[in-house]
Amino acid sequence: MQRATRAWWRLRQAGTPGVVFAAGLGMLALGSALAVAAVATLAQDRSAPAVTGIGGVFFRVQDPQRFRAWYREHLGIDAGPNGGTFLWWEHANPDVEGRTVWSAFPATTTYFGPGPQTYMINYRVTDLRGLLARLTAAGVQQADTLEEYPYGRFAWIVDLEGNRVELWEPPTRAP
Repeated sequence: MQRATRAWWRLRQAGTPGVVFAAGLGMLALGSALAVAAVATLAQDRSAPAVTGIGGVFFRVQDPQRFRAWYREHLGIDAGPNGGTFLWWEHANPDVEGRTVWSAFPATTTYFGPGPQTYMINYRVTDLRGLLARLTAAGVQQADTLEEYPYGRFAWIVDLEGNRVELWEPPTRAP
């Protein structure tokens, strides 16, 4: 996977079109693009970075083990109980490794908030506190308080459709 990702990155830098990176995430591309656009539009300072990419895609499913097995068999996504990880490299600094998590949660999870939402996207961001201040000033509802862990800062907002969206500022150096 790492070799394929590095090869994709080299082709991408060379300007080769049509390269597919994470086919398992492709099905969410339209929804993800709309959510990225919504967050970017709400940021008042257009010059300040907001979303830098997708940090994770989380699904609420009836049978997480069976769901993971189906994706492993049909799309080759090898995910354990805590999810699977796609590795990639930073655009501005290709020596910095990053990751995007893919994970199935039980249908009864409260992690996605109280609504019927069946998936949640985690967006990687820079300057989470600054982004939250801009979003609050723009009237965007925050779902919980900011939480800090060794693997980064997290906050949650609610989008126009009432979906809970997770924002993640990775630590300067990955744990």
